[in-house]
Amino acid sequence: MLKPLRASEIAKICSSQLIGADFLVAGACTLDNPRSSAICFAMRWSAEIGDAIAAVEDVLLLVADEEVDSYSCSRIPVSNPRQAFAKAITAMLGRPLSGIAKSASIHPTAKIAQNVVIGENVVVGADSSIGEYTELRPNVVIGSSVRIGSNCLVKSCSVIGQEGFGISLDEEGNNLRIPHIGGVQIGNFVEIGALNTVCAGTIDPTIIEDHVKTDDHVHIGHNVYIGENCLVTACSEISGSVTIGRRSWLGPNCSVINGIEIGSGVFIGLAAVVIESLPDRAVAAGSPARILRISDRDAV
Repeated sequence: MLKPLRASEIAKICSSQLIGADFLVAGACTLDNPRSSAICFAMRWSAEIGDAIAAVEDVLLLVADEEVDSYSCSRIPVSNPRQAFAKAITAMLGRPLSGIAKSASIHPTAKIAQNVVIGENVVVGADSSIGEYTELRPNVVIGSSVRIGSNCLVKSCSVIGQEGFGISLDEEGNNLRIPHIGGVQIGNFVEIGALNTVCAGTIDPTIIEDHVKTDDHVHIGHNVYIGENCLVTACSEISGSVTIGRRSWLGPNCSVINGIEIGSGVFIGLAAVVIESLPDRAVAAGSPARILRISDRDAV
């Protein structure tokens, strides 16, 4: 449920000012289906869209295009309408109520900060810690020696901090599991999608830095390092001991072989199979992945 906010309040949230009538905004809508008392954003614009919005009372538009000055709808000029919409809806959603579900299992040595949300059937293991305003949704499993920072989200059925797939052979040639005791270290404002696995490091921790976001069905192997602000999309597989620089983007269904280095600002395409290290700002695709070009995107 969205908490209603006045249009003028939303303008402040977006660091801008309201042009037009001030009214209570109680919902969200699209440009194709404008509704009264709702907020929408325009990344594209046409006279037809303007006419449709003008025909509905009390629609709040987030827009950068100066063409809308000729229409009578209330609007907030912003540099990035999509980003401003995200901020507005986040404010209208508010924070979930903090608390620990009765069915959750928290080890006595685990440290849980204030204002944390822990859902049904969550398990938090020994010597782990959960930072302020972090939410663990139902059926999440946190192993031992896992550090999760503040303002993080872990979606349902993800497993963080159990053993990775480290196998050796014993004297008789049988498969022998190598214990992984390094745990996982996750920064602040990190989001881990549903049905993710983030494996514990063998000796030192697997590390995910601040503002990293992973989609659903992602696997992150043991001893992986992921730099700040990376995006890892659905079904990506990152093998053990891979290093990924900041602000890199991993496409759906990509696979990254163990032990290689991926630079900062790298873009890895759909279903790419990465078997060699990639320099900063590389754009790579294919199986095996090949560098298509070096982009001018910000890698800093």
